[in-house]
Amino acid sequence: MAVEWTVDFFKPDDANGVVELFRSVYGNDYHVKSIYDPEQLIAEQLSGKTYRAVVRTAAGEIIGHTAFCATSSLNPSLYEALQLLVRHDWRGTSVATELNRFAIPGIPVQYGLKQVWGEAVCNHVSSQRAYTENRYAETGCELALLPGAGMARSMKAADTGRVAVIVVFRPYEARPQTIYLPPIYWKQLEYLYDDFDHGHRFLPGDGPLSAEQTTQGKLELYPQVAVARMNFTVIGSDFPELLTKFDHQASENGILVSQAFLPLTVAATGEAVDILRRHGYFLGGVMPRWFGDDGLLMQKVLGSPNFEGIRLYTDRAKNILELVTADWQRAVGHS
Repeated sequence: MAVEWTVDFFKPDDANGVVELFRSVYGNDYHVKSIYDPEQLIAEQLSGKTYRAVVRTAAGEIIGHTAFCATSSLNPSLYEALQLLVRHDWRGTSVATELNRFAIPGIPVQYGLKQVWGEAVCNHVSSQRAYTENRYAETGCELALLPGAGMARSMKAADTGRVAVIVVFRPYEARPQTIYLPPIYWKQLEYLYDDFDHGHRFLPGDGPLSAEQTTQGKLELYPQVAVARMNFTVIGSDFPELLTKFDHQASENGILVSQAFLPLTVAATGEAVDILRRHGYFLGGVMPRWFGDDGLLMQKVLGSPNFEGIRLYTDRAKNILELVTADWQRAVGHS
């Protein structure tokens, strides 16, 4: 019996096929435009920025793709799993399942990656299942992160609203840290950490904002998905002013979801969390190795998240959603 397709690591000869795969699913509308440049795909592989896996038919067509990419300027050693895609005429087969089974454990081992993370979409449970099977820890939930329209188009399904994701993480080496837990979230963060603790020491994050430090932060706007990400690497007494500035810029750019990332290795994070809560932010989860050391995600959503469209695979994911939802209700003034 002839083999219809095989799963393999990306090779330069696959580049044109990857471009055609994305074009067949998204047209020319995929938000990462470098995916349409074969030479760029090859260069990213050679430089170690992105490692890919593909599914090839016996005729050499690329019908499936996924990647691990060093997307963070804060921690270039942290690779994100992304861009899982299967051609429409191969949906409903085992292509996606076998691609995940090959790539999720295979790419980190093949290329020596030490820390990897991903965002498992919640409009179905397939990617959540794949990460769980490969011992990824679930550490948070980002509400309403992705527009429903693009995802619905790629799946040839109805747009049922913005899509939440479960944050997943797997380290391939332990790195114990001293973590300062904001007192308001002590119990919640203890729960989020209990699935992947590697000897961390936990202390109360109840220190004051330092008048001797100027807050260092960067705002990144992603208007194509209406998301803003704010990374704060140093938290000083001027934190409220910079947060207000970033929030204003996000609002001016039509942002629907704002995310703030704080370091968990400084005692003043607790006070920063209190300020964020007063600005309408609520708990998102732990972001392991986000800054090299661990981070905390706080988030704010304009309007009501699409809770009805969330599908979760594990009991742990359901518990995380409950923690996040309870704090969202507090943020919007619900009892």
